[in-house]
Amino acid sequence: MGRHGGLRRRAVALIPVALILAACTQPPATVEADRVQGLYNVFLVAAGGVFAVVAGLIGWNIVRYRARGDDSLPVQTNTNLLLELIWWALPTLLVIGLFVASAVVLNANDARHPGPPLRVKVEGFQWQWRFTYTDSKVQLTGIPGSPPQLVLPIGSTVDFELVSDDVIHAFFIPAFLVKRDAIPGVDNHLELTIDQPGTYAGQCAEFCGLLHDQMIFSIRAVSPSEFAAWLASQRSTP
Repeated sequence: MGRHGGLRRRAVALIPVALILAACTQPPATVEADRVQGLYNVFLVAAGGVFAVVAGLIGWNIVRYRARGDDSLPVQTNTNLLLELIWWALPTLLVIGLFVASAVVLNANDARHPGPPLRVKVEGFQWQWRFTYTDSKVQLTGIPGSPPQLVLPIGSTVDFELVSDDVIHAFFIPAFLVKRDAIPGVDNHLELTIDQPGTYAGQCAEFCGLLHDQMIFSIRAVSPSEFAAWLASQRSTP
């Protein structure tokens, strides 16, 4: 019993650590990810407030109405209309507020940006990615074990056209806080504006077959001048 009790205590002690880690995300690297992270923070604060209220009320009831050495029951109350209205209204208002906040962020992120974007066709196939810069016709194709690296400029809107040759794939970049499916026969789009230079890992987040785990890629975000030089070098490469 002692060994099992020690294991239980350690498991309980790890719960707060697991909750903290679950709430952590990578630093956002796009304008859209900034909005999503802000929404995450709103949900985290709301969840923390609900936990504090519920745990506080439970603790207060345990202490206030604990057994006091006799068999007498506390005063029984059949109804309290004001209390019932409060515990109905507060959760309802909270859910409505979170819904509105989510809708605002989703609509802002899905809105098409004005002006001509940099267009990139993202083609998923078993089991890799093909990226085509639509205007310049530069193409990058990966194979299992040799994933492609997509180079993009910071500060410019990028319009990803997502297509699939075979089964459903999912275009996922954790640092961008976004995942969107590439579905056979469906013309799907995703617009992003990267605002932080760096190299970001991406992967297929939809199980798509035997070598799904090797369906990875990376995105290298550079300054507009570096991107122009890189694109020119790719045009000159057979």
